[in-house]
Amino acid sequence: MLQFRWVLALTSLLCQLQISFGFTDYLLKTCSQSGFCQRNRDYSKAIQYTRKSYYQIDENSIQFNETDYSLKATITKTIPRADIEDIVIELPFSLSFLNTSNSIRFTIDENRSNLKESNSLNAHRFNGTANWAFRPNVSLLNSEVYVSKEHEKNFGGWIFDFFSAGSKNGNDLLVLEDQDAARRVEISLGRFELRIYRKGKLTMTVNERSLLNIEHYRRIEDNFQNLLPEEPPYNMFKDDFEYSKDDTIPFGPESVALDFTFHNFQNVYGIPEHANSLRLKDTTESEPYRLFNVDVFEYNLNSTMPMYGAIPLMIAANPNKQSAGLFWLNSADTWIDIDYSNKKDTKSHWISESGIIDVVIFLGESPADIINNYTELTGRPDLPLLSSIGYHQCRWNYNDELDVLTVEAEMDKAGIPFDFLWLDLEYTDNKQYFTWKPDSFPNPKRLLNVLDKLGRQLAVLIDPHLKDNYFVSKIVAQENAAVKDCNGNIFKGQCWPGLSLWIETFSELGRKSWSRFFKNFVPEGVTNLHIWNDMNEPSIFSGPETTAPKDLIHDGFEERSVHNLYGLTVHETSYNAMKEVYSAEKKRPFILTRAFFSGSQRTAATWTGDNVANWDYLGVSIPMILTNNIMGMPFIGADVAGFAGNPEPELLVRWYQAGLWYPFFRAHAHIDSIRREPYLFEEPVRSIIRDAVKLRYILLPTFYTAFRESNLNGSPIMRPMFYEKPQYGELYSVDTQFFLGDSGILVKPIVHANEIETQVIFTPGVYYDLDSLSVLRINGNDVSSVTIPSPLEKIPSFIEGGHIITKKERYRRSSKLMRYDPYILVIAPDIQGNANGKLYLDDGETFHYQNGNFIETEFNFKNGNVLENNILGGTTDRLTENTRIEKIIIAIGELDSHSFNDKATIKIGSQEYSVPIDISEEKTQLYIKNPLVTIGENWDIHF
Repeated sequence: MLQFRWVLALTSLLCQLQISFGFTDYLLKTCSQSGFCQRNRDYSKAIQYTRKSYYQIDENSIQFNETDYSLKATITKTIPRADIEDIVIELPFSLSFLNTSNSIRFTIDENRSNLKESNSLNAHRFNGTANWAFRPNVSLLNSEVYVSKEHEKNFGGWIFDFFSAGSKNGNDLLVLEDQDAARRVEISLGRFELRIYRKGKLTMTVNERSLLNIEHYRRIEDNFQNLLPEEPPYNMFKDDFEYSKDDTIPFGPESVALDFTFHNFQNVYGIPEHANSLRLKDTTESEPYRLFNVDVFEYNLNSTMPMYGAIPLMIAANPNKQSAGLFWLNSADTWIDIDYSNKKDTKSHWISESGIIDVVIFLGESPADIINNYTELTGRPDLPLLSSIGYHQCRWNYNDELDVLTVEAEMDKAGIPFDFLWLDLEYTDNKQYFTWKPDSFPNPKRLLNVLDKLGRQLAVLIDPHLKDNYFVSKIVAQENAAVKDCNGNIFKGQCWPGLSLWIETFSELGRKSWSRFFKNFVPEGVTNLHIWNDMNEPSIFSGPETTAPKDLIHDGFEERSVHNLYGLTVHETSYNAMKEVYSAEKKRPFILTRAFFSGSQRTAATWTGDNVANWDYLGVSIPMILTNNIMGMPFIGADVAGFAGNPEPELLVRWYQAGLWYPFFRAHAHIDSIRREPYLFEEPVRSIIRDAVKLRYILLPTFYTAFRESNLNGSPIMRPMFYEKPQYGELYSVDTQFFLGDSGILVKPIVHANEIETQVIFTPGVYYDLDSLSVLRINGNDVSSVTIPSPLEKIPSFIEGGHIITKKERYRRSSKLMRYDPYILVIAPDIQGNANGKLYLDDGETFHYQNGNFIETEFNFKNGNVLENNILGGTTDRLTENTRIEKIIIAIGELDSHSFNDKATIKIGSQEYSVPIDISEEKTQLYIKNPLVTIGENWDIHF
């Protein structure tokens, strides 16, 4: 008991010290301190030296299942023994071609049918990661099966061809391919290996280096006779790491590992979250990338250490119209090694502590194909509230109702638009969630109604840790809805309130209990209250590696197996609860989560966590946000100006100028930071920040259209250069600039002090300065780097020729107050005088868009003289928004201004009329004022 008290005291001290000293590395394991990681790294070296193979497919076990249309077989793991008969372990294997996502899925499990289950633990390996990661009701079936009597068997389009022994590397082969040979898998039987082809080209090989390793169940007394010759016994039944020595490890070693080779790819991306470059780095001489959701205050930069979220997806791409994705469906602690040394192929080694091997391979021509297929499987990003795409003002903490309303009034007085105000931990009564501090917030409904008058929203913190012995935690305990320890008792640990328990959102009981609290918490008649799920890794101050002990029990499975899923279960339950609360109004909820996993994009936004107010953290925010965007979770931002510390004025300005392009645009500050609401600063800092925020609102129609595209096909909001221009090999390492959706807007934020000019990389074509529409021509066929002036008030940003963007320029205090404002079109023609762009609009608040209550339209500018509006879908029947276009601007650029008439002819159906054309003093743009056309009708304009 004394030792436990000493640990709590030390933990409390560390929590206080981290505000001053940042994150302490020693709290997290390195690979050499993680038993299963070190064992598999050692096994990798040994097996590649001996070139042995212990895994093969039992040919007699192969069968095609006519119910779910998958190939099933048994992989045998043979452990050679000199003293007794070889030990043979059966590993069920399945493989299928998924129609849903143009992909290939395979699984490898362990037969544990003879293992007795305890009262609290399921003895089988956890195989439920897909149940949480995949979108609800996703179809995983293939087409109808037809069986022929020939040696070659054709099952409804899937051809199973058994080759003779010795046909490939001395092994029998089983070959599967679809009818048009777009997907082909060669399965080597004698030495387990998968070779995956797309349109006849070898794209990926699975287990090429024989790193497949399934640590099967064995008793501790039988451990040594169950080891392969290359397999080390390090920490199989214990954990020597200082902060996790109490781990009971009830099933002994359970890790799974496998290698994947991407052929003809030298660039891989993904596996967030890490504070590192966009292109993943070679780890052969360093720590592997680790996926393990933890609380890392002031996280290290340029690091492979774990952070708050985990998406086990890796994408490979090259300029030759080839791309591939590897989705490792495992929610346990995972390490990934990357090896670029081949100079042609990229090798990766995936290692997870427990669970099964469950892998989906995506094949396509471009990264866009991969993300489209991945989000078709895991769910499209949620279409958020329009207001949530606006500016968010937050700090830890706004003290009371008067403080909140003062911030609102001062922002309005300074002419700085915003949509959300946030309340951090201290709004609660004694850090008890689902309560309000009575003296500070005596009437929450009154506060929410005041904010609602101008369309403002309020987000409040509700975390999954619940202070022990208050009404919420008592109900959770009584309803058996709390996380259990390894003995089946309610787990209690230290967090912000002190001794706490945690909601069990893996179980139906826990989800029902959690949902009911929201219903009782939200004031009746209110629809502008939203939820911030923080600390849901979970963060546990007294826990190992700042998180939960791995032998906690969740609905029959260990924390060890489901750890990275916990945050998803929390925020998804919160989302569903708030959706039910607002069901009468069909209002969309907004949930911000810190922890995330594949599938989180369906119900939540996220951010990069507890960063620091310095230039390095500003710089790393760009590749971090880009990575999440191409991993199917685009609604992400970084705390603008840095969470911890006090930014200098120049840094503050530059961070707002970068942050306005983040999909999630929120300023946030630590409780010990000096107040830094933008109205508090002297000129010119205040005006430059105001102009940056206003630019976000001017471009809200363009942003919202990008969010809708993402909602339809998973596409990024912030797009890396290589993603948008995959044909240029020089762009694959560029992570300092980006495009905004399909808009053609190219941005290079300034992320270094005293930088008054910067190098911007352009592909061939014509570009227009976003502000002045002055033209920049990039000739030839190669990528060019151009020096662009960047004084403090300037954001290097351009519109690529060939695009049309949509704006609203009238200042309003919130996005809701803009709904009746007219639109402005900005046309940026390419060299041929062509351009196009889309616009999407709906009410910005409800789910009525799912019933067709929206407008989607496409503008086409042809040959420099005709502009068309073509309605793509939706209806205006229930829309009250203004759809009028008040101005059309054409960047002259490559066009001959003298070839334009003084008037433009507008045709709407049988109606035809003329309007005057004007030219700007700088001779950079033509414009039509008040063309008398709307978004919601087809028309064309002849210039």
